[in-house]
Amino acid sequence: MSTILVLLTVSTHPSDSVYTLQYQGGTFLVDRSQYQQLADAFLHGRTWIDAHVPDWLAAMDNPYDEQARGTLGAQTGDPSRWDWAFYHGRYYCYFGPLPALLLFAPFKALTGTDLPTAAGCAFLAILACASLIFLIETLWKRYWHGTPRWLAVLACTAIVAASGLTYLVLVPWFYSIPILASLALTPAGIALWARSSGDGHHTPRTPFIAIGSTLVALTIACRPAFILTAVFGIILLWPQIRAHDILSIRSRHAILSTIAAILPFLIIGCAMMAYNTARFDDPFDFGAAYNLTGCDLTQRHVSLKARLYSVLLLFLTPIGFTREFPYTMDVFSLDEANPWGFLFRNRNIIPEQFAGGLVALSPICLLALPAAIRYFIRLRRSQNSHATQCGAIGLTFLVLAVLIACIDGPFGVNARYLCDMTWLMLIGTMCLLFMWNTDARENGRRWLTVVIVALLIVGIGLQLLWLMTPGRSESWNISNPALYDWLRRLFTF
Repeated sequence: MSTILVLLTVSTHPSDSVYTLQYQGGTFLVDRSQYQQLADAFLHGRTWIDAHVPDWLAAMDNPYDEQARGTLGAQTGDPSRWDWAFYHGRYYCYFGPLPALLLFAPFKALTGTDLPTAAGCAFLAILACASLIFLIETLWKRYWHGTPRWLAVLACTAIVAASGLTYLVLVPWFYSIPILASLALTPAGIALWARSSGDGHHTPRTPFIAIGSTLVALTIACRPAFILTAVFGIILLWPQIRAHDILSIRSRHAILSTIAAILPFLIIGCAMMAYNTARFDDPFDFGAAYNLTGCDLTQRHVSLKARLYSVLLLFLTPIGFTREFPYTMDVFSLDEANPWGFLFRNRNIIPEQFAGGLVALSPICLLALPAAIRYFIRLRRSQNSHATQCGAIGLTFLVLAVLIACIDGPFGVNARYLCDMTWLMLIGTMCLLFMWNTDARENGRRWLTVVIVALLIVGIGLQLLWLMTPGRSESWNISNPALYDWLRRLFTF
């Protein structure tokens, strides 16, 4: 898998380029070396980025007005940067600082050169892949009782394929870095919490709890929405909480376990609050509103209706199938002939390249709702504590997927944001389905196994088609025509 991720990364001939962007009649400057410049800022003891700020930008009453900013950039020939945070006359990187601190800055300090963003993406993707496999293996051993190994491996393959790792390395821009870093941290942290005791009744291992809490807490310095996964600390350690082995002062071990669980969140949370204060004079302001992008985020109001619609698009946008290779299209294409244009035109959303929603690309999620309903129906009469906890874990994964979609939706509907929630949705679905499937197999019914296998395989196939779809960022038909032509000849007759 590591080899595949590296090959996908280099397949688009990535580079940290600087170029001008024409958008709605205005001119802007795209500079993809945000993390390299943030690392340089840290090495020089700064939180702001030492990049040229046009005089006209610093003098604007509202520098977040995209129309005025684009016009002045075109008129002066000195455009402002695109997708950089701007506050009190200085540029900042509003993306999480952890990758710059732990990856880009050490590389620059040791070698004297910048780490290419694509190399950082490939490295973090490999870690994220290992982290997801570690979590899935943990769930299989502890909770997916009765699930054959081959079926768990197939589910693992489908989850990794749908998680967005392949997409993020195919588009190895600075946007991908914090998502990949969070995907490398969160699943491993959750798995360590699950492994902190031999079974649901053993005294928890304090080092596992401490490392798990540290990994999950660090996500606030990458992709803050991932911090919601901290709820798994309560779900997975609930038997120990009830037994007063943690979150208790009953014994020395309980006190140490409590400190191990809570202290990492306090330390890392306080550090991030201090960093936010140093940049934006507010410990709870991560700077997203100061982003210089295609709309004024300081003034943008998103109604509840628009928020809900964005969430529906993230989950339920259909796949745009075509008759020509690769048989799928960018559903949010701005082409007037796009039959799916009604989904996003004249609506208060920010659409980007999109091949389909989460459920469309991972049809196994169609079974999430019936599996959840079945769990609730059987909950009262269940005598199996492992099954009960497995169901609670699955439901938590599903709820978090929806919550993160609600957070991401107002900022855009795109393939990148799907990477925040798809892994949660699929793992939650599999937790509930494997409980159901085990009961069915014990009663001699194999139909559910056949359905699960079929939907997982279809999902993997749809993910492969999405990788080849024209219209997405860094699509192969533009970035690597020779590879695209070879694939076209391979899959057409």
